Amino acid sequence: MKDAGGRHHTSEARAKIAASNRARWTDPAKRAEVSVATKARMADPAVRQRIKDGMRNAAQQAGELQALTAAWQAVSSATRRRFLSDLILPISSAPALARDTDGEVVT
Repeated sequence: MKDAGGRHHTSEARAKIAASNRARWTDPAKRAEVSVATKARMADPAVRQRIKDGMRNAAQQAGELQALTAAWQAVSSATRRRFLSDLILPISSAPALARDTDGEVVT
């Protein structure tokens, strides 16, 4: 469960993770290991393409999100309430879908 800040880890766990990361990046030997491993992974064209595609998709979504936010802010609060009502009412009144142990919808 997430806390109010949207975090999944306790403050103690976050402190341990931070300490581990600091140790990894301040130790020259560990930093060199990470560098070698990263260069080896990046030598694969499929990995580089996957990263490029992900960055392209993220940039597109950022632009779409800005447009959606601008449209949302441009309409009245009554219109926003109506939109949310029209969006949520059909979902909330639909019968619950049965799911199997793998989370697939059972028909």
